Amino acid sequence: MRQLYVGSYNAPVLTGDGSIYHGNGNGITHYEFDEMTGELFERESLPEAQNASWLAFSPEGRRLYAVNELDDYEGTKGGAVSAYAVEMDGSLHFLNRLPVMGAAPCHVDCAPEEGSPKYVYTANYNGGSMSAIRLKADGSLEALDLLLQHEAAERPCHTEESYPQSTEKKHPHVHSSSVYKRILWITDLGLDTVEAYRLNEAGGLAASSPFLRFELPEGSGPRSLAFCENRIFVSCELSNEIAVLEWSGQKLTLLQKISTLPETGDDRDAKTESHVGGIQISPDGKYLYAGNRGHDSIVVFAVERDGMIPVQWAPAGGSNPRGFSLSPSGKWLLAAGQNSGSLTVMKRDEKTGMLEPERVYEAKAAVCLLFLQEADSHSGF
Repeated sequence: MRQLYVGSYNAPVLTGDGSIYHGNGNGITHYEFDEMTGELFERESLPEAQNASWLAFSPEGRRLYAVNELDDYEGTKGGAVSAYAVEMDGSLHFLNRLPVMGAAPCHVDCAPEEGSPKYVYTANYNGGSMSAIRLKADGSLEALDLLLQHEAAERPCHTEESYPQSTEKKHPHVHSSSVYKRILWITDLGLDTVEAYRLNEAGGLAASSPFLRFELPEGSGPRSLAFCENRIFVSCELSNEIAVLEWSGQKLTLLQKISTLPETGDDRDAKTESHVGGIQISPDGKYLYAGNRGHDSIVVFAVERDGMIPVQWAPAGGSNPRGFSLSPSGKWLLAAGQNSGSLTVMKRDEKTGMLEPERVYEAKAAVCLLFLQEADSHSGF
């Protein structure tokens, strides 16, 4: 059996359009997943984990970190991050929780990438910032080490009276803080940027300024990241595209920008109603998957040397598939329908990459799925 953890919304939070969303989820739910049959078995729920919208394991799999996507945690005008011990049977034991001093943290990752982590990094969407939290030797949270605040930027504003003499503010919305090859990669959906910060041996920032900063086309809205060798795949929420970047030393180059939505038929109208969310690369690096929220599909791309080619738009089996995950074997994909309160299990053809729905489970306001990988050993700490 594989251990699966699902994060969900269960407390009020301010959304990107200014409305208040209040999910009816269970915080964090622990499941066991049968790779042979595709069956899912619920083991426990942690409703005290408020708005656990993103989860991350420590490299050795003994600790789980969860953001608490809140705008005001205990009067701090920001959210929080929580640490859990992962027991031998997969159950979770709460360690501690700390404020991140940034509103609506929506992503978390650990550094360094091997051994026992020394830091966790959160992306704070409404706060437009990134928080670096130092860890204790036992993997619990020690203290906020750094708050990196993005500032609003000006952009040309085209109006009927002036073209383009006026300007307006682009407001920062930091969405991802991912660690890859000893570098912290940060996306800012509001500023249309991808930034890279070098990490020192302990996993902390080597400098408070990025050594790489790439500006995507205006209105892209970079959200989530996936990595494969020297290529970085960026889901662009506002333009409904995947941007493919090539990383070479001190340079990032845009290789491709491809729509996540079909180009023909009635589906073309969904571009104004749908927003791409999460992305993931298959274990063999041959396929990329992205969730279309509104179109309610999982798009499958074949990853070729010269670019990506769409091969399928598979029905997600639920409404607003914000979060999904491939199983460790790569034989299944599980997609959470945030608005439908569902969790769809899809069988995956490893040769073609294509998906076929098998069964649907209830999972209220679920937005993040994370498998404990087999390679994660219970050693350390």
